[in-house]
Amino acid sequence: MHLSYPEQPHYPPPGFRVREAELADVGSLTNIWYAAFNPTHKFFDFAIPDDAPTRKWLDELWTMGIVAGPTVTRTFVVEKLSEGNKLVAFARWHVPQADGNQDIPMPPIPASWDPEITDALWGGMERMRARVMGKRPHWMGEFIVIDQDYQKTGLALTLFNWGCHQADRAGLEIYGDASMKGLPVWKHYGCEERETIRIPGRPGSFETYVVVAMVRLPKTKAVRDTVKL
Repeated sequence: MHLSYPEQPHYPPPGFRVREAELADVGSLTNIWYAAFNPTHKFFDFAIPDDAPTRKWLDELWTMGIVAGPTVTRTFVVEKLSEGNKLVAFARWHVPQADGNQDIPMPPIPASWDPEITDALWGGMERMRARVMGKRPHWMGEFIVIDQDYQKTGLALTLFNWGCHQADRAGLEIYGDASMKGLPVWKHYGCEERETIRIPGRPGSFETYVVVAMVRLPKTKAVRDTVKL
């Protein structure tokens, strides 16, 4: 059973709009994923390559989250209004469950993926979250994804602010798995590093890749008022 939570609005920068994701958005979410992550590290070209099986897997991942609905996941997209409402970013949050359940719908892993790297990444993040959070109900910032062309516009903070407001009003922690590039956003809101996964490299493809478990404690109103949002 999920915990009830007070709905908070998004406050995007001028020229952008945030709305709930729809099934018609799925293909765009996958395109944003590749535009956001694959240019940043050779790890992504190896672990999550831009090929037909992986695109199908990502499409299914977003679809399952949208279909699961707001008692399990919340998926939001950001539109660039001056470009025909082009989707340029998205976020997906795992809603806190009263019993601390951490299960998130996920499709079968493509057979073409390297099994060791796959387990180190997806399995490693799942195990790390379980170790760090135990059965404590919490919000999880599962994905905050910004197209490279629209980064440094404030969209990451817009999407993260929403989760912070939800968690603070409910007095709950936020958990997330951060890349080294994403650490500044998490730390901007007072998130603390708890554990690290070092994914082994593949000679000729990439060196080691690091994922960091981050936890943000809920803030009281007095503390919130001192934070520039």
